[in-house]
Amino acid sequence: MRVAIDARLLTGAYTGDRTYWRGLLSALSKILRPDQDRLLLFSTRPIPAGTLPESPIFEPVVVPALSERLWSLFRLPALARQHRCDLAHTQYTVSPFFRMPVLTTVHDISFLVYPEWFPLKDRILLRWTIPASCRRACRVLTVSESSREDILRYLNLPSEKVIATPNGLPEGFHPIPKAEAQAWVAKHYNIRLPFALAVGVLQPRKNLLLAIEAVHLAREKCPDLQLVLTGKSGWGLKAIRTARQALGDTHWLIETGYVPDEHLVWLYNACEVFLYPSFYEGFGLPPLEAMACGCAVIASNGGALPEVVQSGGILLPPTEPGMWMEAILTLLQNPSYRERLQAQALEQAKRFRWEQTAQRTLQAYQACLELSTNCG
Repeated sequence: MRVAIDARLLTGAYTGDRTYWRGLLSALSKILRPDQDRLLLFSTRPIPAGTLPESPIFEPVVVPALSERLWSLFRLPALARQHRCDLAHTQYTVSPFFRMPVLTTVHDISFLVYPEWFPLKDRILLRWTIPASCRRACRVLTVSESSREDILRYLNLPSEKVIATPNGLPEGFHPIPKAEAQAWVAKHYNIRLPFALAVGVLQPRKNLLLAIEAVHLAREKCPDLQLVLTGKSGWGLKAIRTARQALGDTHWLIETGYVPDEHLVWLYNACEVFLYPSFYEGFGLPPLEAMACGCAVIASNGGALPEVVQSGGILLPPTEPGMWMEAILTLLQNPSYRERLQAQALEQAKRFRWEQTAQRTLQAYQACLELSTNCG
């Protein structure tokens, strides 16, 4: 079996889509047959060394592009045929020019569920490309049962066509002794204790304004508490700036910007509580990473987050800052309860393994090949 992979996301910034490819492809390389199977990694730039493990399963193919969109539309299907691939696997978009079975992974369809969170240009582009791609695909993979239900409901696809293949835990997230983590964070980021941590791109969907309001309220009883916001700037940055101006004294609100995963693990381990108030997620990697570090997690009950967090954290509505404030204070003031929740978090994180994702994905590959053979 020769599978064409649109591997361009492996060459760019650290995102959830890149994490998905890294985890899935690494796990597939362990269960595929080196004497029979190949994953052809097509990209427009070389994949950085160390992104994937060394394996005879991988065959990188670098073909530069003047236009990424045209490359995806025309060049990738041609390359897949040229290299005699049996099927292809992409994320989100499927060119109509493929002449083989194609699977696509769609992490969520928030642009249909909550279109108000997207600029008009993005809404138009996503509505034009994603539904059509899902109809062309032999199978649509997604990362949670919640996201699967959304795809079935909004796109009206046959139930057998959409398969939930939950993410695994990204590598590198594990407990570190708290004192050691706090000393590291103080040295490298000059962050004093105690602090709550919120991770996510600064955009409206992540609902970081609730985290700010909840910590602001909690500071009335815990005036030393700080909030650390970690993540890339997005189109919600203006709202954060407006909130700062409205609150006045915000010395307790720290923005680190983007930090690499190897730093993020220290922040997770050093914080007193992790906040994830997102309105909607197709999965939610940051809460899983936090749980794997033994964090006390408070997360929204929106989208797939209840599937991911379950008993490993506290789930609250993303519209009630008073409830979040109470939960923060409970965790800060009740060490025994916090320790129980942290132990549950570690156990919950163990349930998410890339090996399981790879097994389900391989079953989908085989189903597409069988369907193609029967149709032929």
